[in-house]
Amino acid sequence: MNAARRGFTLVELLVVIAIIGILIGLLLPAVQSVREAARRMQCGNNLKQICLGFANYEVLQGKYPPGRMGCDCWLSDVCAGNKTYQRPGTSGFVMILPQVELQSLYDALGFEKGAVYPTGGSCDDGSGAGWNVGLEDALRQRPAVFACPSDTIPVLNSANRGVGSYAMVQGSQGPSYGIDQRRVKHYNNGMFCYRTVHKESDVRDGTSHTMYVGETVAGDTPESSNVWLVGSRHLSSLRSTDNPLNTPPGEGVIVMGSGGPLYGVRVNGAFASRHSGGANFGFGDGHVGFLSENIDLATYRALSTRDGGETVSIPE
Repeated sequence: MNAARRGFTLVELLVVIAIIGILIGLLLPAVQSVREAARRMQCGNNLKQICLGFANYEVLQGKYPPGRMGCDCWLSDVCAGNKTYQRPGTSGFVMILPQVELQSLYDALGFEKGAVYPTGGSCDDGSGAGWNVGLEDALRQRPAVFACPSDTIPVLNSANRGVGSYAMVQGSQGPSYGIDQRRVKHYNNGMFCYRTVHKESDVRDGTSHTMYVGETVAGDTPESSNVWLVGSRHLSSLRSTDNPLNTPPGEGVIVMGSGGPLYGVRVNGAFASRHSGGANFGFGDGHVGFLSENIDLATYRALSTRDGGETVSIPE
């Protein structure tokens, strides 16, 4: 006589499904944590590659590139007599493209066409060709080295310009100083300014004690716009340590004009990341440090200056 066949009861099946669900729930955070660790490592590798690109550029040219190649609309001091075509808005990131194995993109920008220009207005003397003549394809690109895998921004902003996850360090003088041509744009106390260039010998605090590049977020939004080809104080490719690390876009000290937020946008120029608890920064000697968002503000600002003479502990 055949023994009666026995299968799972409905209760047993539900218990098994519940156990599997619990196991998945326990494993999922661990998997996500591993994935974020990998993304954060790649983000740090990008910063290292960028910093080494700056170092190689300095060796070849005898100086680092400026954060922005031209003067915008300032027509005094070092910018006196400059024509529009001599005031490009091109960022320092563009200048190191050959050093990060992107020679073809550098060539495609065609500097004989002027690369990236200011928007014009009252200071446009007609000698320039505008922002994007012949450059549309290049302006829509976003090289992987300028994108942190943890960042959630799209490749393009609403103007179809490539946006990135990193910005050069202008120094500690940020939105508190408005749009001050000298203290913010051209003679800030960090490594990368408008038009003004620095050499490694100018880094009297030591390259291992000086931040060159850090992370940004929300690069596709007006409050934190970060077009990697363009250099713009408090925004694209240039940030400061005036506000604490991880100050959300639109909060903290913002850039003010005579009638409220400058250009009607709450810009704070802060560095920030999508990593938990802090952000990665690349230093002049090529090492990358993860700074806690709770870092003492004076220490944070000291790390952003090139010759402040401060004594600080360096994160590893």
